[in-house]
Amino acid sequence: MAWRAARSLLVLQRQLQVAAPQAAPRGVGAGTLDASAWGLIGDAEHDPTSDHSPHDFPGWGNDIVTAADFPNAPALGLDAHQVLDDIRRSHDPRAKYGISNGKIFSNHDVWQGGVLYDAWSWRPYVTSSGGRPADGHYTHGHLSVVGDRRADGEQPWAINGTAGGGQEDEDDMGASFGPIEIQREGITSLTIPPVQAGLADPRPAWLNLCNATGDEPYRLRIWVSKGAPNVWEPLKGDGWVNGERTMRGGERVGVELGKGTGGLDIRRVPVGAEKAPYAGHLTLAIERGRVTG
Repeated sequence: MAWRAARSLLVLQRQLQVAAPQAAPRGVGAGTLDASAWGLIGDAEHDPTSDHSPHDFPGWGNDIVTAADFPNAPALGLDAHQVLDDIRRSHDPRAKYGISNGKIFSNHDVWQGGVLYDAWSWRPYVTSSGGRPADGHYTHGHLSVVGDRRADGEQPWAINGTAGGGQEDEDDMGASFGPIEIQREGITSLTIPPVQAGLADPRPAWLNLCNATGDEPYRLRIWVSKGAPNVWEPLKGDGWVNGERTMRGGERVGVELGKGTGGLDIRRVPVGAEKAPYAGHLTLAIERGRVTG
């Protein structure tokens, strides 16, 4: 049977494998960690109703898997529980529920054992009868995504759970995600939770850029969207003129994003006689501060 995974799950796995290369799959028996820890489609032991099994979703598509596993391997740079806690605290609309370390969170309120657990809060992971399941997900994390087109969103996940994590389990703490490479030509489009614009994520945010090109400078152009259709405005900040700024080799630049910013249009601007974007490696990361409201 032909099947495919929701694209957001492939994005998550790529992010984790780049950030924690020692935990990346190396094939069964081929290394410290076998590839089964990075499962998408379920095996014969999975309930056919599991999100690991392909399902049809009216209005979206058929034979789509909406769950992914990834290792809990802090010694190899990947803390699955911290990754899921980052996703939980980001309230990413693509997330449905996550499981790790004998705990589960959901994107909606849940009654369990006579207790009402709020959406996005951890609760004990138990069977329908209230008992302890055979697999408490201590060796790996599980993320299920929603069963609609949102799950194909390919924007990066707001995770910081690699290299052993270390972020405190407090909803008012800051977080960051990235790095994200800026294409040499064309547009790099980035969607983020709107800055300071809702109960889901009311934090301020900063855009941080690091330029690893050669000695020759080039110009970078960034425009932002705050949700109005077909309305873009230039990024504002020190050194930015009409959304553009000159970038030099080894330079790091940070700028606070305006309230409501949810989309970024980023491109390298051709300069000089060659009229082509300079080669090299340019990355950005989004840093979010403490909750301010």
